[in-house]
Amino acid sequence: MTTALFLFDGDCGLCQNAVDRMKRRIAPQIVFATYQSVDLDALGVTLATCLEGPVLVRADGSHVVGVGAMAGMLLTARNPYPFFGRVMMTPVASLLLNRVQSVFYRNRHRLPGGTETCRIPQV
Repeated sequence: MTTALFLFDGDCGLCQNAVDRMKRRIAPQIVFATYQSVDLDALGVTLATCLEGPVLVRADGSHVVGVGAMAGMLLTARNPYPFFGRVMMTPVASLLLNRVQSVFYRNRHRLPGGTETCRIPQV
């Protein structure tokens, strides 16, 4: 793979809306795809990992989930967004954001714009 791949939940309207906005507003230099539309095994990513949050599969094949994925995506965007990605990766911000992100992702179906299709399936 020559460019990073950002995986998100294609069954979640909230996630799709967020990705559409990110593409337009911050223009990251990565490819976006739903985790349902790719061969997860070939990418070395499990379904359980995808259910934890968005996944960024880096060009070298490694991957990060949740806040790390969002920060990595921001690092590829136009200015000033890489700054925010670097801030998100600092130890204190990362710790705080990871705690918030896990609660957010599990409850995204309850957020404004969320629907039952946004509910995380139990595996």
